[in-house]
Amino acid sequence: MMKSYLFTLYLKTKLDLKSAEILITYYLVPLGFFFVMGAVFTSIMPEVESTLIASMAIFAVTMGALIGTPSGILEYIGVDIRKTFQSVGIPLHTVISTTVISGLLNLIVMSLIIYLFAPIAFGALRPERLGLFIAGLLALILTTLLLGILIGLYGKTTSMVTMLSQVVFLPSMMLSGIMFPADMLPRPLQYLGMVLPATHGMEILSGDSLELWSFLILAGISVIATILIVYKLQRLKSYS
Repeated sequence: MMKSYLFTLYLKTKLDLKSAEILITYYLVPLGFFFVMGAVFTSIMPEVESTLIASMAIFAVTMGALIGTPSGILEYIGVDIRKTFQSVGIPLHTVISTTVISGLLNLIVMSLIIYLFAPIAFGALRPERLGLFIAGLLALILTTLLLGILIGLYGKTTSMVTMLSQVVFLPSMMLSGIMFPADMLPRPLQYLGMVLPATHGMEILSGDSLELWSFLILAGISVIATILIVYKLQRLKSYS
């Protein structure tokens, strides 16, 4: 069982590395955004140096998990591919869990690139509490990946998946505080932003103290997403 799981993880990671869409959404677009917006932010808002690493990491995580992940999931749950997995003894939940692990590894690598190069390229300040930063980053990645998987499972067509991804991604960029301070927004939009993982990721990654409430919100979103994912997988299994 473990040997089969590790082989599936190896295969999934290898396919991701060869995927043009994964390369674009997990690496190329976040890197382009990092270098362009990093230069813009530091030139017009010098004080952003203390939050630049957090902002760019959150963008990379949100872009990869919400834009890159759902389309891949939609392909995997297609009838033909699903039957192929079943014929070789690979259950669908294994594909989903290996997607989480593969996505987690890719997004950690992308975040590490930002962490290492932001101080060199833009004079960004690294977080004082590295352990808290890592814990918050991992919580954010996991939560956002689960949302991406949820979108891929429940979106019936490519156009629907794209629309649902954008419905979460665009507000995450505008309302979370990574583009400008969230307290500049009208109060209703600040409340709306509180349901987004990126908002709580920003609270944790840019803060210098434990934001327990934000961790709890991310955990709550993850639990709800996991329940909905398990429910959908059970439905797909019954249709097979």
